[in-house]
Amino acid sequence: MKTKLLLKAAVAALIFTACSSEDSSKSGNSDNLKNEFNEGNLAELRQSNRDNLKQYFTIEANGERTTVASEKGVKINVDTRTLTANGRPVRGTVQIEFIEIFGIADMVATGMPTVGVKEGEVTPDSEVSPLITGGEFFVEITTEEGQVVDDGASYTLEVPTELTGGGEETDTNDMIVWTGEEDENGDVVWEKDTDEDGNPRDVRVEDGKYIMEMLSFGWCNIDKLMEVEGERTDIWVDVPDGFNDTNSSVYLSYQGGSQNMLFDIQSFNYGIDMFEQLGNYIPVGAQFNVIFVSGSGNNWLIAVKQVTIVGNDVIVINNSDIASVSDPALISLLSTLP
Repeated sequence: MKTKLLLKAAVAALIFTACSSEDSSKSGNSDNLKNEFNEGNLAELRQSNRDNLKQYFTIEANGERTTVASEKGVKINVDTRTLTANGRPVRGTVQIEFIEIFGIADMVATGMPTVGVKEGEVTPDSEVSPLITGGEFFVEITTEEGQVVDDGASYTLEVPTELTGGGEETDTNDMIVWTGEEDENGDVVWEKDTDEDGNPRDVRVEDGKYIMEMLSFGWCNIDKLMEVEGERTDIWVDVPDGFNDTNSSVYLSYQGGSQNMLFDIQSFNYGIDMFEQLGNYIPVGAQFNVIFVSGSGNNWLIAVKQVTIVGNDVIVINNSDIASVSDPALISLLSTLP
């Protein structure tokens, strides 16, 4: 059994010992069945929510520009002259598949946090940073025969800024285009979309709307890196026995009404059985919602704690903190966080 209330001063020593041990990177066998069960449930819950957010539009590829509007008011403007499949021009009926994600509730439910690499392409060793988002999207176009339209087609997303706060107090400047691909676990880490010269592609703002011009399909995002100022620290999140990075996730969101930033703690230290965020990145004095999620059957397991970071924090999630909730209850809970 792991010790629950660790002294903060002992954390560094524990981590050093754990990293020195050959067994520190291995999960114990006693929880294998539980881990596999919960891992499958969490992935299925996320995928189910992504599927539930899919919207479909049918348009005619007739050589003209065509615009459709999403449930939340995002306009998708497609230049059908540029549509090709296997290099050949597409004409006739095509279908647009579209997902739009706004707010931390849908981000958690779909497993789509706003984290990206500062420079270059995503690799297994990439250092990620939190992003402030103007919306996460998935776009794909297929022909009547089921062929996927090639990248290189021209389309534009017009996204109302009010969907992520809006108003005069919202900083809509310096947003750029980010893209991402799902890995084998369905996770997406964002990287900057660049032009032919390697420069990030800007997202302009006109009449209260983000204008994102795209030439590729799949996942895309309106984002900018979150600026972290002042003193920073490491933190650890101690979760109940049997939970780790294979069957659960821990997220941070800022308190104070910000619904457009969700950062996940991706590293789990098996030597001390804790999620850990190292690198002195978390700002001291910041107020966060710490969100723990896993899956059990068709329900979510969730715990939320409000914390103020003081330095080298160990945040403890107990079994008694965890509730089993449905999809609607999860969305309702996360939508009303302070």
